[in-house]
Amino acid sequence: MKHKKHVQGKRKPSHPLKPHHSSKVAKSSSKNGPKPKSSSATYSHRPIVPFSPTSSLLLIGEGDFSFTNSLITSTSPHISPSTVITTTTNDTESVTYEKYPYSEQTIQTLKSLDHKTHFSIDITKKLPKSLLTNKYDCIIFNFPHVGGLSTHLDRQIRSNQELILAFFKSCIPLLSVDGGMDDGSGNIVITLFTGKPYDDWNLKELAKSVGLECIRSFKFDAKIYEGYKHVRTIGFREREGDWKGEERGARSFIFGLKNVGRRGKKGGIPNKKEGGENKGGNNGGKKGKGKDSDNDDDDYDD
Repeated sequence: MKHKKHVQGKRKPSHPLKPHHSSKVAKSSSKNGPKPKSSSATYSHRPIVPFSPTSSLLLIGEGDFSFTNSLITSTSPHISPSTVITTTTNDTESVTYEKYPYSEQTIQTLKSLDHKTHFSIDITKKLPKSLLTNKYDCIIFNFPHVGGLSTHLDRQIRSNQELILAFFKSCIPLLSVDGGMDDGSGNIVITLFTGKPYDDWNLKELAKSVGLECIRSFKFDAKIYEGYKHVRTIGFREREGDWKGEERGARSFIFGLKNVGRRGKKGGIPNKKEGGENKGGNNGGKKGKGKDSDNDDDDYDD
């Protein structure tokens, strides 16, 4: 028995302003007719860097220092040659080399360029004077984690919340007055993997409890930091094979002090119509998705 052919009508072209993974331009019905013009209104992913090339930076919990190194060695460096980065790890120098054998060369490169590397910095305790004497436009803590202190999920969540709270409290006095990306106070940036258990850490609520507010959040794109590799708190392990944390979904959150004057409405970063330009690369606007957002890449918070 022969099956009847299923006849479909012509497929309508995708709306030019609707974000999608791939699109095809509808063919002209006439061979000699005008070809449809390609739309320039389709979305393109524009990576966000949460600081300017001249921002004073403090990096916390750097592990193997590959993120710090990427800021100066990328094809298009993220900082100007005159910018000095202050970068830290909670491990001693010898433990760092033991955990991440390839980090020694990276650290020597940073030192040779006069960037400030600090070891044995526990962000939950009193910081040394070498860090307290400066103010920073942007303080970054990528993928904070206490490590395997407990296999009990609730205890792990609680321990990581305590780590983040201590980090916030230690960093607030170190923020510059007006060096933030929206001309407000300096910013604190935390990057976490998306999904559980990280969503259960309630990052924004922790920030509110110490007088911070989330200005915006966006997808973390590891690819724009050339040479950066996500490493685990426990260090390098051969048995982990091809485990690559930098390929997991992650999100960065930018925080600033509450009740500090910022450009734009409701603490947001202004869009072009308001006469401002975002140092991070995307236009500002109201809470939610704007014309330059790629799906949920960029969110603004009240």
